[in-house]
Amino acid sequence: MDKYHQLKGKTYFLTGACGGLGSAIALRLSQQQANLVISDKSPKTLDKLCDELLKRGLPEPVIYPMDLIGATPNDYIQLAKQLEKHFGRLDGLIHTAVEFGSLSPFILYEASRWLKEMQVNVNSPIFLTQALLPLLLKAKGHIIFTSDDLNLTAKAYWGQYGVAKAAIEQFAKILSQECENQGVKVSTLTPPPMPTTLRAKVWPSEDASKLNKPTEVALQYLDELLTS
Repeated sequence: MDKYHQLKGKTYFLTGACGGLGSAIALRLSQQQANLVISDKSPKTLDKLCDELLKRGLPEPVIYPMDLIGATPNDYIQLAKQLEKHFGRLDGLIHTAVEFGSLSPFILYEASRWLKEMQVNVNSPIFLTQALLPLLLKAKGHIIFTSDDLNLTAKAYWGQYGVAKAAIEQFAKILSQECENQGVKVSTLTPPPMPTTLRAKVWPSEDASKLNKPTEVALQYLDELLTS
C-alpha cells in the first residue's frame, strides 16, 4: 500500500506554490487527495497551477494569493480565520517561498533590496507560522521550513539570503523545542540541487539535466510529513 495514503483528507498550506519546488510539492500532495491551500504572489500563476492539477484529474486546490513583501501580521491572522472557518484545522504548513536577486558584494547591497528579502525570507515565514500555530496545535500538525546548504551560503556575496537561511534554521530549532510537548513537529529540510529559477541565477551555465527533479525532491517533504 502506498505509504502516502495517510495524507489523504488532511489540510496543508503551501507558500511559494508556483515555484519549481512548490509546484512539485503541490502536485504530490494533490495526488494523495490532500486538502491543499496554495499561496503565491501572482493570482494568474496560481490559476495556471490550479488548471494544471485539474487537467490531471486531481482535486481542485484552494487558491490564496498573498504577496509576502507587503503582507503584515494582520494579513496572516485573517488567513488563519479563513482556514479555521473552512477547514477547522491545519495539518501542515510548508514554507518554500523565497526572494533572491543575485550574488552581490555587501558594499553594493541596496538597503531596499535587503529589507524586501528580509521580509519574504525571514519575517513572513515567522509571523505566518505564529498566526497559524493555533490551528496546527489543534491538529497536532507539522511545520516544514526550507533551508539551504549553510556552508555554501555563509560564503562571500550570498548577502541576505545567506543570513536568512541561518536565521530560519535557528528559529526552527527554537520553535521545535517550544512545541515538542504540544504535538506539533517542526522540521527544516535542505533540498538537493534542482533546476530552479533561483539556482539558475547563481549557476547559469550549469547542465540542468544533471540536477535532481523537483517532483522527486518533493517526496522528501511528503516523507517528512509522515514522521512524528
